[in-house]
Amino acid sequence: MNILERLNRIKSISGLVTALILLILFSPLQAQQKGESLSESELERLEDRNMNYLIQINEIVKNYPAFSYSYKMDDGKLQDVVVTGVDNDMDRKKLEVVLFDLKSNRNKMKTTANRMGVFYSVDEEAEFKGGEEALKTSVLSNLEYPHEAKNWGLEGTIFIKFVVDENGSIPFATTSSNIDTSVEMYLEDLEQQAISALKATSGDWEPAAIDNVQVASLSVLPITFDFEKNPTLPSLIR
Repeated sequence: MNILERLNRIKSISGLVTALILLILFSPLQAQQKGESLSESELERLEDRNMNYLIQINEIVKNYPAFSYSYKMDDGKLQDVVVTGVDNDMDRKKLEVVLFDLKSNRNKMKTTANRMGVFYSVDEEAEFKGGEEALKTSVLSNLEYPHEAKNWGLEGTIFIKFVVDENGSIPFATTSSNIDTSVEMYLEDLEQQAISALKATSGDWEPAAIDNVQVASLSVLPITFDFEKNPTLPSLIR
């Protein structure tokens, strides 16, 4: 190997080493800019906390039919929550705090999927093709209040946690609630009715999206059973 070939080889190796050093130095910076990925346990812990927030919110807003809210953002960062339609100062302030914490958690969870590839927070939420009012009409038309549960006086809100996949179908749904009863089979009847009514909408959803790519995502739909009234769907909290 002559001197010129040796020099070229040294330059090539030197360039490779420099590239590796730059990659090592800048990779942590890029990761920090994009946000650190959550572990599976952290993701599930945040989702459990969010579910608790949704239950708290529903308990308050059920007394305020004019309730609405909006987020104040600055350069993509959450700054404040504005709640209207809630006359009681304590209730309004509690809602502002809980909604702020809920939105903050969801921002932390963005772009992180669970082990099944389901995202808990996305850029664009999965939407029923006819909109929220059409969803309410469809679910309520397929919903029956089980007679035994109604006669027993069992009432409350069932929260359906369900997955909308990339095709707009619902392959999985489960429930959560804060309903206490000594007759578990009546509660199970309510839960099954809620899930069946929701699954009747499978295939009629627009999937969620992250960076304009359709993904499977988790959504939550509350259904309230009141034995003195027909079942209702409270406002969705995004």
